[in-house]
Amino acid sequence: MTDFAGLASGSYYWPEGLLAEQLIAGLASRRHRQQQALPGGKRVLSSYRLPNGGSERSALLVDDSSGEVLAAALAHRECGVKSSSTGCRDDQHAVLSIFLRPGIDRAQAQPLVDWSRTVPKEDLNSGKEEKFEKTEYTTMDAAHTKARPVTRPKGFSQAVPLYPRAVLHYTGQDALSDAKARRVLRLQTVDTVEQVLAFYKKLSPPLESMQSEADERSGYVLGSLRGTAFSVNAKVPRDMPAITNIEIEIAE
Repeated sequence: MTDFAGLASGSYYWPEGLLAEQLIAGLASRRHRQQQALPGGKRVLSSYRLPNGGSERSALLVDDSSGEVLAAALAHRECGVKSSSTGCRDDQHAVLSIFLRPGIDRAQAQPLVDWSRTVPKEDLNSGKEEKFEKTEYTTMDAAHTKARPVTRPKGFSQAVPLYPRAVLHYTGQDALSDAKARRVLRLQTVDTVEQVLAFYKKLSPPLESMQSEADERSGYVLGSLRGTAFSVNAKVPRDMPAITNIEIEIAE
């Protein structure tokens, strides 16, 4: 999944966040997991996101022989678009977002459109047949999957390096007070904890008084660079093993 989506992000199930994380979240419900074999050695895998039943769900079109994700789909309500205060669409104005591996065209992703029409009425809040107001397609080329420059919060020191293959963890950053946001930056990446820590250990010039420790799911590096002391904590969330959360904190 992370190979397919890279560092693409967007507002689908929640405000701006990694697409890979939202696709995985949409497959979380064991009760609703299904698979459908297709001609040509392909398969559709699908399920629901846990909190909101059939109103938020994901599906993958997978190549059986390679295990590659050829296309993926999110049925969603644009929750968090522009502002979480605007609320979500209802199931009479749903959105289907389909993501295509380069070289896969819309016709090949038709099984995902067919899947989107199969949610039972009783699994939706209204108890009515779901209606999609729009269907959107995105090809996951380098322009969509590469990291975009992170905008530092106002007052966050330019002297502190940011991990280059990461996106801003918007919902995590929004949980901070304005004062703390000047010292703390929360990022997300599809790279491992080891990769994140290795980047900071190999900085040039190197960190002064560097300390580091790691276990299977988390680790940290701390030290000082050009007179600015800071720490980097990297952790894999328990329910999202493909994602690494990063917190960079400047010492007071």
